[in-house]
Amino acid sequence: MYLVARCPSCAKIILANEANKTRSCPHCGARADLFSLRVLARARTSQEAVEIIQRLKERQGGDDWEPRFKKFKAK
Repeated sequence: MYLVARCPSCAKIILANEANKTRSCPHCGARADLFSLRVLARARTSQEAVEIIQRLKERQGGDDWEPRFKKFKAK
């Protein structure tokens, strides 16, 4: 089973295999625990997951989509 989720650091869409416990973001390199990610969709095959990601990107306006929230750093 595959997960389509958002990276907690850069908010880009990532694909992860549920068999793993963590995933490195291909966009920013941040490592995330799969159990703490916001899951957008689940897919049985990697091809199905890629199709879901393509539809999400089309809905958002492409790869250069930026989240609508600001990131705050703790002092």
